[in-house]
Amino acid sequence: MSSIAVYVSGHGFGHATRVIEILGELRRLDPSLGLLIRTCAPRELFADGLGGAFEYRSVALDVGVIQSDSLRVDPAATLRAHARLVGCKAELVEGEVRALRDRGVVLVLADIPALAFDISSKLGVPGVAVANFSWDWIYRDYAGDHPWFDAMLADLSRSYSRADLLCRLPMACAMSAFREIVDVPLVARESAVTAAGVRDRLGLAVATRLVLLSFGGIGISLADLPAAEPGTSYVLPSGMAVGDLPAGYTVVASSSLRKLGLRYEDLVAAADVVMAKPGYGIVAECTANRTPMVYTSRGRFAEYPVLVEYLRSHVASVFLGNDDLRRGCWRGALAEAEAAAWPSDRPRIDGAEVVAERLAARL
Repeated sequence: MSSIAVYVSGHGFGHATRVIEILGELRRLDPSLGLLIRTCAPRELFADGLGGAFEYRSVALDVGVIQSDSLRVDPAATLRAHARLVGCKAELVEGEVRALRDRGVVLVLADIPALAFDISSKLGVPGVAVANFSWDWIYRDYAGDHPWFDAMLADLSRSYSRADLLCRLPMACAMSAFREIVDVPLVARESAVTAAGVRDRLGLAVATRLVLLSFGGIGISLADLPAAEPGTSYVLPSGMAVGDLPAGYTVVASSSLRKLGLRYEDLVAAADVVMAKPGYGIVAECTANRTPMVYTSRGRFAEYPVLVEYLRSHVASVFLGNDDLRRGCWRGALAEAEAAAWPSDRPRIDGAEVVAERLAARL
């Protein structure tokens, strides 16, 4: 049986969720294709999103960025962590090549660990990237403070240059290392559940105003939660650290969502407004489901201004500073986002189908 090896960054959940959408479309085109998932992102994400059979192995081929929470980045610790990874690069690559050599792998798909393309090159199969940024671009901003990292940046770029194709997503950053680039539409998850259906499964009144607090897989600590306004329910994912919850707040774990037959995009679509740190996944889902967003800054991360530019062009959105976020001073920004006009430009959201067709053609 032919298989593809899929390498996914474990930094946050956005890389995994968009790859899952692509793999779902690819499986529709070729149900017999084996999927070998290699990532340190949670297995449950793939089990929930893919259905059907796949093989999962916890593998870390990149370090992303080191953060104390979703809003604070440690550049120096990030570069040191990557340097440690580089120290065992040869062992990692050779181990993966040995593990995959006799597995019928015909293509490597990555979002977007650079070492995946060293592996595809050694296996002698095409390597395809799907991304809106690459880690050499992110790290370049940090490396200016740490000149010893320049050689590792060059090494990252060489690994990316071994890819046969980059399917470049919207909200794209400079990715000059790739030899062949094709632009594709947004990969985004649309909800198939009505807003009333989501509220019913959460045990909320249909008329309840729903505010979703979304801060990725790393989460943040909010010590000062404001009292919920009458008729408003705040929904928090279980990754967020909070104290005693005031009335009107509900923590929803991923396992609870599964039991209710819901996925995260259903919460996004049902929300009257989302409050979040901007990342590709939540921005894409607010775009696809036409949900307004209150966004905050996310520390020293080069992708942030690109995401903000996209938000201002495509999503009804309002900025809220970190201090106001942590103090619970939200109400004005939430109301402003709900009242904001939507930009007239509505982008395509069929990127998963477009990328899957490209992959099928390569296969």
